[in-house]
Amino acid sequence: MKILTPTLLLAAAISASSVIDAAMPANKSLESSEWQLEGYADASCKMQQLLPESSIHAIFTDGKLHGSGGCNQYSGEYRSTPENKLSISDRIASTMMACVPPVSQQEQRYLSLLPKVTHYQLKDDALLLMNAENLPILHFVAHQTATLENTQWQASGINNGKGGVVASLATHLTTARFEEGRVSGNAGCNNFSASYTISGNNLTIGAAMTTRKLCAEPAGIMDQEQQFLHALKKTHTYKLGRDRLQLRDEKGSLLVRFAVQNANDVK
Repeated sequence: MKILTPTLLLAAAISASSVIDAAMPANKSLESSEWQLEGYADASCKMQQLLPESSIHAIFTDGKLHGSGGCNQYSGEYRSTPENKLSISDRIASTMMACVPPVSQQEQRYLSLLPKVTHYQLKDDALLLMNAENLPILHFVAHQTATLENTQWQASGINNGKGGVVASLATHLTTARFEEGRVSGNAGCNNFSASYTISGNNLTIGAAMTTRKLCAEPAGIMDQEQQFLHALKKTHTYKLGRDRLQLRDEKGSLLVRFAVQNANDVK
């Protein structure tokens, strides 16, 4: 969770010799997508996955690089060539928000890797940024903007009815898909289906029909299922973010938090 208030961009005073000539021609393939970070190299150059619920992305445009490091917004300069060489300046400006230590540490690692990049590889929808030893240090995938409908959503947090949105090892079992006026999926134990209507950002979900199984495992799954179904009934608005969906009640309180379901997680 982000804490404190954001400040203006931190413009570090770096010598002119460290600034990359942004006027150099940029490779259009590199610029063709917004890139979402999937993994980054640790000190041993072993690829690590991002923290759950964190998101880091990069956009390359006309010699300018900008995006989110997971906590702060950052920007810098780069130079690319048709031979897939890539240099990123060590002059990186950033907002100065304080976040929980794991997120901040991950962000610092990410930003520290950018100036180590010497070339890149593009394959299908993946972008690998490589270091001088020809080792991948940053792995991105092309970001595809999610829509409410026709997207497979996976819960990452559910309101427990006590004022908090919580997650457990079983939260990901809850899924939803909005399509042609009906939302369906798995509430955790049972399959469910309900009608819905959309008006702008307003979303109304009807009473859900469910199967009638009882699940003893994982622990607490039946309580979680009831919390989810209750949240659907209270939904008043929705908000889309980068591969994220929030359902909120009439007062604006968060009811359910979703992420786009990874294809590997679909049964």
